[in-house]
Amino acid sequence: MKNLGRPSSTPTQRRLLSLLTTQFDDASHAYDLFAEFLDQKTFSKSLCLKLVAVAKGRTGSPWNIRRLAVLMLEHQTLKINPDKIDQFDFLLTQLDLKKSSAVETEIIESVLKEGYSTTNPRHFIHQFRRRLQRLDRIHAKIRGWRTSDAALRDFIDMSRHECKLTLARYLFTAEDVVNEILRQVNVSDGAVDLDSSQPLFVEAETRRAINRLPDFEATILKQLCARSRIFWVSEITTSQINSLVEYPLTTVVLVIKPPGSNVEFEFKRAGRKGPFNLNVVHARNGYEVAPSHRLDGGNMLWLLRYETKAAARLGLIYRLVHGTEAPIPSYVARSVIYSIPVNGSEVQTLNYFTEPAVFGESFQEMRQALAATVASFKAEGYIKVPDLPGYLGLTAQFISIVTPGQAILNGTSSFRLDRVASYLSTDGAQRYFERESNATYSADDMRRLADAILEEVLGVYQPPHVRYRSYKHYLAAAFAVPENRAQADSVYRSLLEEIGRLWGTLMGIKGASRGESFVARNVGLRSVWDGGHWRVKIIFMDHDSLIIPSFSEKDFYVPEALRWMMLDETYIWGRGSVLGTVGHLREIYRITDELHEQTMVMARSALKKAYQKTQSSFSSNPELRALFDPVFVERLRDWNNLVRSYVRTKPDTPEISKWKDETKKMLAERAYDECEINAYLEAIETNRALLERLSFLF
Repeated sequence: MKNLGRPSSTPTQRRLLSLLTTQFDDASHAYDLFAEFLDQKTFSKSLCLKLVAVAKGRTGSPWNIRRLAVLMLEHQTLKINPDKIDQFDFLLTQLDLKKSSAVETEIIESVLKEGYSTTNPRHFIHQFRRRLQRLDRIHAKIRGWRTSDAALRDFIDMSRHECKLTLARYLFTAEDVVNEILRQVNVSDGAVDLDSSQPLFVEAETRRAINRLPDFEATILKQLCARSRIFWVSEITTSQINSLVEYPLTTVVLVIKPPGSNVEFEFKRAGRKGPFNLNVVHARNGYEVAPSHRLDGGNMLWLLRYETKAAARLGLIYRLVHGTEAPIPSYVARSVIYSIPVNGSEVQTLNYFTEPAVFGESFQEMRQALAATVASFKAEGYIKVPDLPGYLGLTAQFISIVTPGQAILNGTSSFRLDRVASYLSTDGAQRYFERESNATYSADDMRRLADAILEEVLGVYQPPHVRYRSYKHYLAAAFAVPENRAQADSVYRSLLEEIGRLWGTLMGIKGASRGESFVARNVGLRSVWDGGHWRVKIIFMDHDSLIIPSFSEKDFYVPEALRWMMLDETYIWGRGSVLGTVGHLREIYRITDELHEQTMVMARSALKKAYQKTQSSFSSNPELRALFDPVFVERLRDWNNLVRSYVRTKPDTPEISKWKDETKKMLAERAYDECEINAYLEAIETNRALLERLSFLF
């Protein structure tokens, strides 16, 4: 280290060392980089080569220093004038984005999968700079040795969020990333789940999802899926947002956010922190929990199988209708859990729930819940299993019913709407930090949290140039920035149109999710780099209650379907005490009543267009028709005609009796049986209010 600690060191150098000592276990590596970094006022090839070597791990530097070198290299890159093609050619060659530094050499084609729209060097450079400039709020504060301590802390903090480091994807190998992931989680044995009843299109959808990934992310995913390992939260796994491995607050999943990527992978589920990754819960606060939550911290394999098929089918239908990908994740792997981590070793699943030593003093409580759970599952008729004697026999019954499993999803978002709305509330920072680590936090920490979340929900974000006074004041100032306000309004409009498009498609095939696919806790936001620009996507997750008429169903069961559609409607738009997904979005983006009403007109238009386009696609798309029973397709528009005529008929008048008689006759002529006819009529009358609200569709 240059003169470090010697009498000749300057006060500025000593100040830097003092700061770095609070940020790094070994400050010497960081000091060496910062000393040269802060010396440079312009782009330096020699510094560039040094940073590349450090970031790629050639110097043996630890992970935190490699990340720091990446962000420094991005800062250096932004110092290059866009017209200095020779300097960019040098840099892009070092990053292996060009096979030669010759000006005429094209950018490698794989960047198109990363969200760039061109391989032409000159055009690519502009998009490349635009992507890096997303962190201008960090880079603009670096002013050589005059850089403030707060700006240096911001810079160091940003370097710790791998997904924000654009160049990391070109400097870290997939093996580097997987090794770092494995360091932060626990791993146990599993086996690939082979489902003989799985339709062929599910595997095809999985292959498609992986093939669409950029090469870097695809390699990471394939390595994570290898050997069917089961991934669990560990004591060192953080809940800090935008971490490489994140255990999002209020969830029992792990998410992976690869370096330099806007893709997210999810391990569903990954256990709870603490002594017991898996547990059994039958009731909380005097109320029985939902069947899917009885295996606390884990997933039941049969439910994962169902969800995989339902999501794949919806995704395929959406693409056949709209020619684009559905805003839902892909289920790319599914495994049976063979063993569970316990105190640094692995215990087989059967023994885990049977041996008193695993749970210690909590064993009897767990066994009582296990016995109650088995009894409930039997009473509910989920799965029939024979009675087996003894402790081991009861465990065997439990395991045969729940069969613990884990799925790996591609394309999720940890930025769930309920959490984001909470974090952007007046006391959001306090809620986050106290729950994330229960540690002390500063005003700078709160400001950084606000910046990180606003950047994600806006796509492109300009921080306010105000002195930080309070979290509430800072958020208000951020939304008052004209560029942010315009972006918030624009994003809100696009998200509501996407909501209308997905729900219209689902209703167009007479499907529903019982509210589960649309409830705010299962809907997320994610900024994505697409076509050379940042945009914000809405992602609908958790499709374990998704109901779509199957290949063999000639019709949908109207009474239940309408109840489920009403739940979808409630959890989308909100009603009564339910704020709904749209209500959460209004809070997040601070939307005025006037803009909301204007946007709702657009959303209803998108809903209607999607509904009608979905149904009209059956006549022109044989691949879509093949996913349904021919009778279902033939009857598809009967429902529209019934609802249209019914809502035009005044209730409690002689006209209703006439309508019923005519409807019965028409349906009988269409080969509906008596039970189906009665179900239609009863459901229509019972749900008149819902059908009137949706009458614009028909």
